[in-house]
Amino acid sequence: MTSHAADPSAPAITRRRRPFLAPVWLGLLAVLAVAALGLALWASATNTIVVVVPSASGELGSISNAPLSAAGGQQAQMLARRFATASGRDGLSAIYVSDTRRAQQTAEPLAQLLGQRPIVLSSRGGESIAGEILDQHTGQSVLVVCGRQSVADLVHALSGHHIQPAAERDMYIVTIPRYGPARILRMHN
Repeated sequence: MTSHAADPSAPAITRRRRPFLAPVWLGLLAVLAVAALGLALWASATNTIVVVVPSASGELGSISNAPLSAAGGQQAQMLARRFATASGRDGLSAIYVSDTRRAQQTAEPLAQLLGQRPIVLSSRGGESIAGEILDQHTGQSVLVVCGRQSVADLVHALSGHHIQPAAERDMYIVTIPRYGPARILRMHN
């Protein structure tokens, strides 16, 4: 009688394939592929950045639509210096100003420096302005110069957060991601 253990031609251990596990492995592979695609889409999601600045100081007097004061002119020049390199693909895609003289004069030095023409906003509410910015400039950076109360209204419309009317030298940077809640950064100069 011969033993199988002594026979060198006999296979030692044979593994049988288990075809019923193939759908499990293919399912796990599909889940990993979908997760990788979702992660790639999440990473490529862009942010819209809106910088909201109140108009610079105006002349004191009885004129309701007063021009900038000397201090306001300096504030406008400082704003221009701060954003001097903010042109091009990664810079400001648009400059919005309210229809007041102070707002237009505040943005004028920066607009000239960047070679852009400011878009004048009619007296509309924050919701309307926010909608226009988000429709036309998704994934871009925009500067808005307007009155103090309009700053608060616009920041609320963009982010959902209530803020106090802006101080003269405050600046709000509202980052609006494609997915998730907006974030606000308040800067005081």
